Amino acid sequence: MSTKTHGMHSTRRLVTAAAGLALVLTAAPARMLHGQSTQDTVKKPPWVLPPSPPRTPSTQATGQVAADSGFIREAASLNLLEVHLGMLAEQRSSNAAVKQFAKQMAFSHSTIERQWTSLAAQNRLLTSVALTSIQQQSADQLSKLSGADFDRAFMNAMVANHEQDAGTLQRISTSAQSAAVKELAARDLATTQEHLSQARQVASQVGATTAVATNPPVPAGGVGARRPNESGQANEADGVYARDMAYGHILEIRLARMAQERAKRPQAKQFADRVASEFPKWRERWTDLASKHGGVTVHPDMGPVHRQRITRLQQASGSNFDEVYLHIVVEDLGSTVSALENRGRAARSADVRNAVGEELPFVRENLSAAQRLDRQLQANGKGKEKEKGRSVSSKE
Repeated sequence: MSTKTHGMHSTRRLVTAAAGLALVLTAAPARMLHGQSTQDTVKKPPWVLPPSPPRTPSTQATGQVAADSGFIREAASLNLLEVHLGMLAEQRSSNAAVKQFAKQMAFSHSTIERQWTSLAAQNRLLTSVALTSIQQQSADQLSKLSGADFDRAFMNAMVANHEQDAGTLQRISTSAQSAAVKELAARDLATTQEHLSQARQVASQVGATTAVATNPPVPAGGVGARRPNESGQANEADGVYARDMAYGHILEIRLARMAQERAKRPQAKQFADRVASEFPKWRERWTDLASKHGGVTVHPDMGPVHRQRITRLQQASGSNFDEVYLHIVVEDLGSTVSALENRGRAARSADVRNAVGEELPFVRENLSAAQRLDRQLQANGKGKEKEKGRSVSSKE
């Protein structure tokens, strides 16, 4: 065979091979193009979920965390407030102990807040957290003070906030569906209780009130002759505790009476009617126990935190009144639950411990009712805002 003929056969074989390759490429699926293999396509980014994921333990756990999303936002928000106030105190405090405590609060609660937002992010939940309007209002009020006045007000807030935080975290640790949320709430609660103990110590150094309900000092003559308790020994500490509980009930009654007159929604009025009718008997019981143990007198006035809450409600107007009322009730009853569960159960007097055991379910029930009503009013408010927005859009 000539060289020319051999070259022609070679050329034909190359053309035939090229044509076959072209047919293969033409028939190949699109995923083979642009340098992408079938194996590359099968491997999806880890954050992309399949259309219909199987019901595995991991997805079930994610669903439980999603159901606890409200708890996560609540816990993250309360930690964010402590960070904000701690940073504010680092700048404005004139006391070394207060500054050191504020620095610790800013660092510790910042770490915890990141743990909550990280838990949300791991379960594909929104992680944006901001101060509520009430929290921002409290921070704004503190920012107007300076020197010793700021130190006292800040430490009063630290005691009150950590008492409330402890009650909130206790509720989350027992009510959450997710094991991860329960575990983190329990860890956060332990840290918060430690902070509360430190806050009371620093508060006493700057002349701030350190009682559970941040009440005023007992007036002169308020603690009189010591009356023996059932064991024959005076127990003034239990008397002070009973006085603090009485002050908390006085606050609830005064708030309820204001709501009976000014609340706009029937649900809020009905809740206020319930509080106004049921709380006086508990106030009287705690007043009697305060007098029995150490002769502690319940003064008609209340402490600065209670007065601040009364003022907040007085300044509320229109439909906003109902929401402010329920926010304050949730705050105060959360603190009351914490006081009953912690200091109350540690009381030395049997009659005080009995009162704690009998009232705790009652307060928890009212706290849950206030929280449900608060969420309902917030949902209704958001629905009205959306409807108003659609109405405006249609007019435009």
